[in-house]
Amino acid sequence: MLKQHLSFNLTFLVIFITNIFAESGLVSNLNIFVKPLICISLAMYLVRTVSMRAGFNRLILSGLILSLFGDSFLIFASGNIYIFVYGLVAFLLAHILYSMAFFRDFKNNPQASKLFGHIMLFCMGVFSLSYYSWIRDYLNDLRIPIMAYMFVISIMAILAGYRYGRVDKFSFKLIYIGAILFVISDSILAYNKFAEPFPFSGVWIMGTYMIAQYLITIGAIERIVLINQIRTQG
Repeated sequence: MLKQHLSFNLTFLVIFITNIFAESGLVSNLNIFVKPLICISLAMYLVRTVSMRAGFNRLILSGLILSLFGDSFLIFASGNIYIFVYGLVAFLLAHILYSMAFFRDFKNNPQASKLFGHIMLFCMGVFSLSYYSWIRDYLNDLRIPIMAYMFVISIMAILAGYRYGRVDKFSFKLIYIGAILFVISDSILAYNKFAEPFPFSGVWIMGTYMIAQYLITIGAIERIVLINQIRTQG
């Protein structure tokens, strides 16, 4: 992966480090300029590398575009709950599109192993119910929107698990780990915003988020569908 995507990896590493630096707060308003570069760079690389005739790739691209809107809203969401909700909606729609993409892979071969999907179903069920039960008292008027968001991102992660045996192992692992990191990132964000802010939270949130988006995008680029032992692109 490092050699095949070396040029982009170096570019994205610069974007990654710059965003982490921006979250340190040493340079005010730096995130306004560098945060949008995360999804812009990933979307451009996806378009340049794979065919947009494949429905899976179009869904991932659309998810990245909606994530860009979500990032843009959250930049200005400090102290404004309405802008935060707009960002929440943008990411919710992005997760729906990612879920639709992952479901396309499951649909290609429903008879393949469901092991990792079942594991993710159990883990996300336990985690989501436990986490929401704990954090709901801090949410006030956002209880229903946050519950809906947690449900959607859980479905996204579960469907990432159900790709196992339907795509090559490399693509599966990248997107599977990416989905888990997305859940972790959003969980840290919710804790920091609604429960108790903690030092360097922005670094943890942005670090896990950027890696998640990167892995999902590269996983889409590396994707090879397996149908009845016949390897196909698309």
